Amino acid sequence: MTKTIVVVGAGKTIGLSVAREFGRHGFNVGLIARSADNLRDLREALATDVVGARVETCLADVTKANELNIALDWMREQFGSIDVLEYSPAIGFQNYKPALDIDTEGARYAFDLLVGGAVTAVRNVLPEMLERKDGALLFTSGGAALNPIPFLANVGLVSAGLRNYLTNLHNALAPQGVYVGAIYVGGVMKRGSEVDPDKIAAKFFEMYSKRDKAEDVVIGPPPPGGPPPKP
Repeated sequence: MTKTIVVVGAGKTIGLSVAREFGRHGFNVGLIARSADNLRDLREALATDVVGARVETCLADVTKANELNIALDWMREQFGSIDVLEYSPAIGFQNYKPALDIDTEGARYAFDLLVGGAVTAVRNVLPEMLERKDGALLFTSGGAALNPIPFLANVGLVSAGLRNYLTNLHNALAPQGVYVGAIYVGGVMKRGSEVDPDKIAAKFFEMYSKRDKAEDVVIGPPPPGGPPPKP
């Protein structure tokens, strides 16, 4: 039976690259995002890059648990199972905040996007993975999870909590056959750079295949306002 990866928060950098990488290894691909135009473009790109792979798309806002659960349930109905989940929604440059500008509303939005949606997705797909004693949960996050970056204070606040959650999740699930892996990216992803999403996607597939570590760090040029995370 062909395995399926569902990319949640799919975009044109890491989401597309992960879908392409796993699709080239024979996976069905599901894409969930909140923009119909974005999903159309991703489907067209994959039709060209991954000939023969089955691709399905579904609209959902990851900050709305009901929408995300409906989308994941729909993907399960289409493919029969979800074998790998990759979670990588982008918060957007316009939403970056330094420490003095963080308020409860902004912090809550960052939490709902980066952590709340992750928890919703995990709770949706985990029961069948535990039943099969197999599956993988993959997460892309930023370098602010490891090292404070002043202009990303709101992102660091939330992504550090996400890292704590994922580490505990990995430790709890590894003995039960479910792999949890995360890559923390220090720098702006750009094709052809040190932080090339295609290279990160290849690293994800290697981590998924070997299952010998819970996280990795990819470092690019230092972002303005702070150093990259230390490996």
